[in-house]
Formats: sequence, C-alpha cells, structure tokens
Amino acid sequence: MDAIEVISVSRRFKVLGKEFYALKGVSLRVEEGKIFGLVGPNGSGKTTLINLILGILLPHKGKIKIFGREKDFLGKINYASGEERFNGMLTVLDILNFYGRVYGLSRSKRKNKINELAKFFGLTKLLKRRFDVLSTGERMRLAFAKALLNDPKILLLDEPTLGLDPHISKKIRKEIKHLNKKYKMTIFLTSHYMAEVEQLADKIAFIKEGEIKRFGDIKSITKKSSLEDYFVKEMGGRE
Repeated sequence: MDAIEVISVSRRFKVLGKEFYALKGVSLRVEEGKIFGLVGPNGSGKTTLINLILGILLPHKGKIKIFGREKDFLGKINYASGEERFNGMLTVLDILNFYGRVYGLSRSKRKNKINELAKFFGLTKLLKRRFDVLSTGERMRLAFAKALLNDPKILLLDEPTLGLDPHISKKIRKEIKHLNKKYKMTIFLTSHYMAEVEQLADKIAFIKEGEIKRFGDIKSITKKSSLEDYFVKEMGGRE
C-alpha cells in the first residue's frame, strides 16, 4: 500500500503582485515502510511539497492521499528538521511534555513515552537541561524524539543533518535507518547531501523548478554513476 500518494499537485504563490508556481503537476508515490528521498536545488519546491503533505498548505490543483485518504490523517504524520528550534528557556523535559499534551497523550502515557524516547535517543541525562545550551546534535535528537511522541506511521525529515559535524551526521543516519527498521516507519527525506540520500533511500525523486524530473529506484538511477554525478549533470549543479 502507498503511504503517500501525490496526484498532479500544483501550488502557486503571489510575490510582489506576481504569481508563480512552486509546484507544477507533481505526482509521486511513497511505499509504506520505505525510505524515500526527494532532492533538488534550492527553491525547487521540496519544502512546499512537505508543507502540503503536512496539511500546512493546500494544493490549488491535484490531491494528496495518506494511506488512501485525503482527510483525517494528521495523527499518522510527524515532522523533524535540521533547523527546528524551540524556546531556549525550556528544558528538554518541558518541550517533550508540551508536545505530548498537544498530541493528546495522557499523563501516564506521556511519561512512559518520554522515558522510552529519551533512552532511545540518549537524552535521559539531558532532560533537565535547557534547550539553549544543547549542542547541535543534541537538538536534532530532541527534534526526533518530539516527532515520535504520537507514534507516527510517516516521518517527514527536512534536511535532518544540515550543519551537523560528520560524526554526528553519521549517528543521525544510523538512527534514521533504525527508526525505519524498528518501527516499520515510512520516511520521506529531503537532503542537500547526495551521499546521504544514496545511503538511506530505497527510491528517489529529482525535482527542479517545481517539476519532477526523474523518479525511480535508487539502484537503477545510480547504476552508471554516483547520485552526486547524476545530480550535477542532470540538475544543473550542486546545491
């Protein structure tokens, strides 16, 4: 079954009185339990598509289905980003408690879930530490923990290793694979790093100027060259 189905979706914006299309008739399918990579230059429409899948934006044309439904699916989705920020004065525990309440978890379930996720992401000793003193890697692990509080079936990751040191990026990639394997979670990933997508994704789509230029199995696309070489040649250069 398809976890995400994007059907001929277009989305336009108006800037300085002029309309432009951020997405033009985009169609793609993401299989349940797979890791899907979306790559493209800055301004190509990646974040707009994520916001449409999350329901933050609505398409002007086309449909988005989550597990075959167009509505009542938000409880099945969550989101984490490499640029995600929280109130600096709040502790890790404050932040997780707040979002647990937002997601409707009871006090006992919230406590159990926070303890489980804190252990999984190595945050147990940081629960009383304020967000503003956390390292970049610790902040990303917190963003992951927050995103899993409601037991989502789909996790959207927008540049999850952006700005991280190489050794921390390696740990985050390992955790992404672990989440996919342990929870059978469908993961929709955008990234600037072609090697990262090549390592993680089962399937991939290339997007440029709001249009899908290529979509397919990662192995078939990288059969003759690396993903980065393909990106430079076909998409007009590195990001």
